[in-house]
Amino acid sequence: MSLAAPPAPQYSRGAEEVRSVIALVWQFEVQEGQNDAFESFYGADGAWTALSRRSRSFLGSSFLQDLARPERYLLVEYWSEMVVYERHHADFEDEVKELEQQREAIVTSVRPLGLFNALDTPERAGPTWSQRTGH
Repeated sequence: MSLAAPPAPQYSRGAEEVRSVIALVWQFEVQEGQNDAFESFYGADGAWTALSRRSRSFLGSSFLQDLARPERYLLVEYWSEMVVYERHHADFEDEVKELEQQREAIVTSVRPLGLFNALDTPERAGPTWSQRTGH
């Protein structure tokens, strides 16, 4: 599922111009007993993240589990350029569809919550905020 993106905003921080980081936020309802599978699928070494890391624009992701409803999660994906995000999903359309089919076995719903500017993001070195070696 692709979200339409506004142009990446710029704002001033002193004399320097800064491009904001784009954050896509998704809500998932996970099938009973599938929490571990979901966390593995979207985790730092999971299949979804591995595909996203193939893009130079992917900065990382995090996900949150609802304390009151453990089957509900939020996923936040950070991208430096929305245009590259959209191109990445077009270029890897077959792989994305395959992963979405795998995901259907572990979730009951996927809901896009929006496209946000990630404010006050840390300085970063290299292509991503965090890199995993895979284990």
